[in-house]
Amino acid sequence: MPAIFCYLELFMKKTEMRKEQKQVLTTFADTPQKKKEDQAILRQLFTLDLIKKSQTIGVTSSLPIEIDTSEIIAQLWDLGKEVYLARANPDRAHTQDFLRYTYRSKLTKSKFGVEEVAGEAEIKNDLDLLIVPGLAFSQDNHARLGFGGGYYDRFLAKHPTKTIALANSKMIFETATWPIEATDVAMDVIVTPNKIYR
Repeated sequence: MPAIFCYLELFMKKTEMRKEQKQVLTTFADTPQKKKEDQAILRQLFTLDLIKKSQTIGVTSSLPIEIDTSEIIAQLWDLGKEVYLARANPDRAHTQDFLRYTYRSKLTKSKFGVEEVAGEAEIKNDLDLLIVPGLAFSQDNHARLGFGGGYYDRFLAKHPTKTIALANSKMIFETATWPIEATDVAMDVIVTPNKIYR
């Protein structure tokens, strides 16, 4: 019984932290500072050897509260990289695949409001690199607080690869203030406006 209470307490702490972070990031989303930081992160990202050496790169179409990935995708295309966009599987709970995304691809919005490749497209889950979204990241151990669905932790457990997280000033924490579970996958690299954490 105590183990169940312990798990519930962890779950509640994470849920509360997600709620708080979403409020903070929603307020920050429409500010000029957010746009400025997005651009700084973009510049930092493309200095990485990980980007230069990777050919197949998975990414998620960003929500307004996240780092804008539209320009990142455009620059990856310009560099001749193959871009694969995350798509949740409606028939398999909390799983996702990565579908080839080109400028010709048609998009549709998921139930989460995230743009995904519509219809049939090449699926590639054995990627060179994955740019992973999240609500918060820690500097010390590269812990990630996701949105709560477990999509990325499940995906990375099955398809391990190099990971990069993008974090603005409201997303980066010196140390995790949220509970870290055994299934939580730490990030390899975190790119912030002023510093890259490796």
